[in-house]
Amino acid sequence: MKKILSVICVGLLLLSCNTSVNSEKTANEGLKVMIQADFEGVTGVVNFDEIYPGHTHFDRNCEILTMEINAAVEGAFAAGASEVIVRDGHAGNINVNPVLLDKRAKLTRGRLPGTPHTMVLGIDSTFDALLFIGAHARAGVENGTLSHTMSLKVVDFSINGKPLFEAAYNALYAGQFGVPVVFLAGDDAACREALENFGDIETVATKYSFGRTCATSKSPEVVYSEIKSGVQMALKNLHKARVFKMDKPYIMEVKVKGEEAGSVEVFSHTSDTLEVVMKKFWDKI
Repeated sequence: MKKILSVICVGLLLLSCNTSVNSEKTANEGLKVMIQADFEGVTGVVNFDEIYPGHTHFDRNCEILTMEINAAVEGAFAAGASEVIVRDGHAGNINVNPVLLDKRAKLTRGRLPGTPHTMVLGIDSTFDALLFIGAHARAGVENGTLSHTMSLKVVDFSINGKPLFEAAYNALYAGQFGVPVVFLAGDDAACREALENFGDIETVATKYSFGRTCATSKSPEVVYSEIKSGVQMALKNLHKARVFKMDKPYIMEVKVKGEEAGSVEVFSHTSDTLEVVMKKFWDKI
């Protein structure tokens, strides 16, 4: 009887140890992640025309963008992700090279005009984290490479008195579903805005701005390595992430360039529904 009890005790002890190890090993396994990709914050990019079809460097820059995304995909799977959705969020949403994209990722391309969530299309409560690649600073930030907010018409944009860059706008939409932002890669100005809005998240500065169309960029290979390790670290520490939210009523204000040179028009709207004020913003730009 004593031998039987001893065997049982040893078995329970081993089971306890295995459970502890497995719990640590599988803590972040099964994560569903969205990577929202913009273009202006990609390393080497300093002019608007080089991130649109027809420019000599467009295809090259699309490849660099795709490789930055691949680095994030690698980091996500290394951290235990089981599903990664990439949302091509720039302009016509046809910038990511699907042939070069990591085969483990799924890609959402194309645009739904007039929808406030077009840049994070498909985000919902099934996602565990939101990541940003190619991010840039908001409109009005002169020391941010290619800084703007959705449109070059926008002079300033805020919700509840807080100026928002595009990543924060999209994070606010994702916050309705409890999805936190855990990582951002972009120019140094975008990284600063990320820390101001999202707290102490992982960031990778791809370049350092001297102005809106001038920056010192890191080697793409260096950026890829930093993104991979940064994403992996961010998802390993997912328990520390915060959801970006604001209290209602939501008061949106947007200033846009007027028809006359130097003029500015101001529009505002208040609602208890976030999507309503977001839609009003898109209607005015």
